[in-house]
Amino acid sequence: MDCMIKNAEVRDAANTIKTTIKDEFASAGTSFITSFKAAIADMEGEAKDALEEFFQNSYVDLVSSDEKGIPAMVKGFGDLIEANRTQFASVDHSIAENIKKAK
Repeated sequence: MDCMIKNAEVRDAANTIKTTIKDEFASAGTSFITSFKAAIADMEGEAKDALEEFFQNSYVDLVSSDEKGIPAMVKGFGDLIEANRTQFASVDHSIAENIKKAK
């Protein structure tokens, strides 16, 4: 099985995931929150209060938090790809150094 990593391309992809794509998820989450609040704005009563509390406690952080929500998970995926790329580069360098020493 062949194993090859294109260092610059993987680095760029990881950076795109950690910034642009993460931000797109965060923006979509913010839009979702705004749309939900607009959808229930005219409601009144205990059901609305319960629904708002449920939404706040269950979905707001999930869809918008850079620390623990979907945007954070997307950034974490980019971090994982970057760490994998770094490990590949380190191993490649170590192999090259051992080959040089073997001469």
